[in-house]
Amino acid sequence: MGTGSNALYHLSRSIKMPNVPIRIFNIASTQVDREEVRKWLDFIGAEGYEIPEDGAVTNPALLIALAGRRCYKSFVPGLNPNVTKIRKDMADYIDNILASGHGSVLEHSVYTFAIENVSRVFTGEMNRHRAGWAISEGSMRYIRFTDIDWWMPTSLQDSPDDSVELRLRKQQSRDIFTAAFKMQSQAYSSLLEVWDIPEGHHDFHYKKVVTSCLRRIVGMGVATGGIWTGNIRAIRHVITMRADSAAEEEIFYVFSNILKMMAEKEPMLFGDFKQNESGSWVPEYRKV
Repeated sequence: MGTGSNALYHLSRSIKMPNVPIRIFNIASTQVDREEVRKWLDFIGAEGYEIPEDGAVTNPALLIALAGRRCYKSFVPGLNPNVTKIRKDMADYIDNILASGHGSVLEHSVYTFAIENVSRVFTGEMNRHRAGWAISEGSMRYIRFTDIDWWMPTSLQDSPDDSVELRLRKQQSRDIFTAAFKMQSQAYSSLLEVWDIPEGHHDFHYKKVVTSCLRRIVGMGVATGGIWTGNIRAIRHVITMRADSAAEEEIFYVFSNILKMMAEKEPMLFGDFKQNESGSWVPEYRKV
């Protein structure tokens, strides 16, 4: 290690600054109004279509199926003279939507995630996927830091297969990371003292200007968070791109966990993803 690295390494020996875990919360998803659906179906002549009971199928899957059937008026035989056979099993119907690439109907259903303690590395990668997503990220212009929290990259976490040399390198790297973030916190606190924002200070414009200026010394690894709402098609796309072993490690970590969450909540819509030997999650129906 160079001189600067040695200084950080030795500084870290007297510092106990825990890093923080990434947490993902599914805080909302599509809800279908079955009474209005019944009125609509009766209006278009699909009186014979039985809406699945609440609990028999998820609301997002039901809305996607309704949208798909409306495209062809395939609710009941004879409603569309061209349609003589109806897939009654919901799982078969959804699987056919995925297999045929009828992806536009997946855009009607959405899931909302609150994702916390991710870094600006993650948000910089994730926010490139704006199509199909609504994004509300924590503002570093308005939010004043008390500590510079951070997430430990998976590449620096110990693995049972690590050699002695690799384990040492990881430990040294973790110590340097810890010291670097501690130095950021100390510098940030010193600047707050210089610009004197006392407790109970009421001039919000002044606080905003100071906070906006001070954020420039905060590194991309700082823990932040926000709300991301994506439609099912967009979520599948990002999982396909980012739950791939070649993806950046933090966004891979987040979307591998989101996939596990979605496969449990929406097995009809995400059950085709399988993990291969490299660790990538690969869908059976890639282009939807």
